[in-house]
Amino acid sequence: MHESITADEENAVLNSHLNLSDRNSIDSNHNPYQIGENGRNSNHIKGNSKITKMLLLTQIMAGLQLTWSVELAYGTPYLLDLGLSKSQMSLVWIAGPLSVGAFSDRSTSKYGRRRPYLIVGSLMVINAFILIGWTKEISETASKLVAVFAFYNLDFAINAVMAAARAIIVDCLPPSQQEEGTAWAGKMVGIGSVIGYFMGYINLMPIFPFMGDQLKALCILASISLLLSDALICWAVSEQIYTDEISTKTAWASTMETFHSIFKAIFNLPKPVQYICNVQFFAWMGWFPFLFYSTTWVSEIYVRENESSSDDERKLREGSYSLLLFSLVGMIASFVLPHLVTPSGTGIPLKRIKIRHFLTYPLVFLTLPKLWTLSHFIFALAMFSTWWTKSVFQADLIVSFLGISWATSMWAPFSLLGEIIATNTENIENTTNILSEDSRRDSISQFSSSTIGLVERNRINAEDHVYRLVETSNGNSNSGKIDSGTILGIHNMYIVLPQFCATFFSSIVFALLDPGSITSNNNEERNIINLMKRNGETDAGAGSIGFVFRCGGLMAIIAGIYSIKLWK
Repeated sequence: MHESITADEENAVLNSHLNLSDRNSIDSNHNPYQIGENGRNSNHIKGNSKITKMLLLTQIMAGLQLTWSVELAYGTPYLLDLGLSKSQMSLVWIAGPLSVGAFSDRSTSKYGRRRPYLIVGSLMVINAFILIGWTKEISETASKLVAVFAFYNLDFAINAVMAAARAIIVDCLPPSQQEEGTAWAGKMVGIGSVIGYFMGYINLMPIFPFMGDQLKALCILASISLLLSDALICWAVSEQIYTDEISTKTAWASTMETFHSIFKAIFNLPKPVQYICNVQFFAWMGWFPFLFYSTTWVSEIYVRENESSSDDERKLREGSYSLLLFSLVGMIASFVLPHLVTPSGTGIPLKRIKIRHFLTYPLVFLTLPKLWTLSHFIFALAMFSTWWTKSVFQADLIVSFLGISWATSMWAPFSLLGEIIATNTENIENTTNILSEDSRRDSISQFSSSTIGLVERNRINAEDHVYRLVETSNGNSNSGKIDSGTILGIHNMYIVLPQFCATFFSSIVFALLDPGSITSNNNEERNIINLMKRNGETDAGAGSIGFVFRCGGLMAIIAGIYSIKLWK
């Protein structure tokens, strides 16, 4: 016989356990990224309309792209003008990939996870621009060293800011808005490119005579635009705060855990994410040579076509003009293409759309993965066309046509990644809530059916059951959760790593096809065009860069074939 127990004592034990159950239910519901009322987490964007919110969230991409446009348009001619040969110059572009995403995932800063990295990275960009703008004012040998260091720093910092900016966009939007959000980011990239290349094409000295020269003016204006973009997004977005137990660990332990998570994630990527990364690797094997050398390629074609011309300023700006056309086409495409692509998950029967809306948009057969595949083959076709390019008009046509592929590349992969990450995060949160609610109901059911003599034993068993459920829930959440910063950081590495391959390959090609190096005697009157003429590089130079372009076209074909796997 069991000892009798009063009703009050039984209720006391029951209430004690229910309190414990509720507390553990809260713990199992705990998400290190505090859940709020403003969306899928505590992120909140200022603005009264969706358009305003999207503008405030994505405008950072315009400021960032403007700075990158300055680097791409003027980096190669600037380094050549300092006296580096093409093979030496190509090695400058090996700035190592910077994956700040995983570290920002675990940042416990009261200012948010991404904003500190945005600010620090932007300050590094500005520091690099200052060095670049004033490099020529020091000695010749030192100027080369400072320039190389500055471009390493610039490329490094831009990757950091890009990773943080992409991560904050993914963090702030639910799965249903990821495609729209990345489309807006693509529009901002287009606008930033147009502004950046336009500033490089026009003569800024009559407008800003106090800035010294064209290069200094570009560096100053790019720095100001990036600072304003940073300030605006920091004001407009209230970020989620990370409150996990990692905050109690030492800095060394946290750092080691972060590197371990990156290493583990690289070899355990979800298949769709791995497909996207693989496609990006081959695609950027083609994009990097084009972005870095297209300005020089067009300028050399102009020299070859107009050998009797003495307008050196015109020659130097032909490449910038081509990139301006490229950015204009890209910006227009970034606004038009989202209206032509069939959104994911449409419930309208495809057959009915084809019959009733044959020539209307969105095009029923054109999904985002298919558009991305098409963009790779467009790029390859344009690169192979460089074989027959003899005039500046033809070069301008090729470069501007690639704006379509560029707009797609700035939208499609990030949209697909964002949907995968956001959907995974939302599913994990929903699963955690369901499991914790089930554990609470199970514990109540067990106690309501317990006999008087087994109350204490049932209490202990029920507690164990709750703890096991909480542990399972948290375990599933952690193992299944895709941290946006980590994934975007790995994706960024797949974009930057091809730079190593493309750079070394370009360096070898330039060394073989352009054996005559460009040298400088620190004479201000001796610019890049005269140097090319003097060394007989106008014919071989355009040919060597064109050869690199065509090899990039082969890589784009591989990317296009591989991207077909994403159609499913």
